[in-house]
Amino acid sequence: MKMNMMIVLTAAFLIFANIPLHAESHHEADPSGVPAAVIKDSKYEFEPVIEGKVVVHEFIVENTGTASLEIENIKTGCGCTTADFTRTIPPGGRGNITIKGNTNGYGGNVFERRITAHTNDPKNQIMNLFMKGKVDQFAGITPATAVLKGKANESVEIQVSVMPDAKHPFKVVDSSMDKTLEGKIEYGMEKFDTGYVVLRIRNKQQTAGNYFGRILLKTDNPDKPEIAIPVTGKIG
Repeated sequence: MKMNMMIVLTAAFLIFANIPLHAESHHEADPSGVPAAVIKDSKYEFEPVIEGKVVVHEFIVENTGTASLEIENIKTGCGCTTADFTRTIPPGGRGNITIKGNTNGYGGNVFERRITAHTNDPKNQIMNLFMKGKVDQFAGITPATAVLKGKANESVEIQVSVMPDAKHPFKVVDSSMDKTLEGKIEYGMEKFDTGYVVLRIRNKQQTAGNYFGRILLKTDNPDKPEIAIPVTGKIG
């Protein structure tokens, strides 16, 4: 009797010992996981700003997936726009993409940029963000760049007019120029009560060559205390 019982117990042990233990593994998390990028508001429209203001906006990025989200690259499309961003966002976490748009040169127009974010989310490898807004012109500058072009032995001169915009009145209180223009040009300035300014710029360089710099006009308007007039010389 005891012998039969030992045989039964031994047989049962051998049967259970060979059952594969896979049942519990079906409940384990997938170690590979998948990231999922979510940007709830991908468009930002700002209120009108004065030309030259740097507009800053932070886009919030959520990772609703089960693996780390990698923001691999950001393309802004132009040098007037830059981006700082969170490179790695854990599952369930948040990060940001901060965009800075320089509105210089957009006076009287709409500043509009599309920013492209590249991620490791298989469903959102490319995500587009948008920044847009109207830019007020602070002053009408004609021509926008003073170009002095001619022969070294000739008189080369150009006149630039600066007209304040009615929404942002100002007067020019002082002026200076970049060191790169010292010895290259001379200029005179005529001011009017309305704020209107006329710059007369003359070439002084007596040899062939090019130069570049800026004449800087200081204003009494705290919203834009300085106006830069680009000057380019092309002397043959």
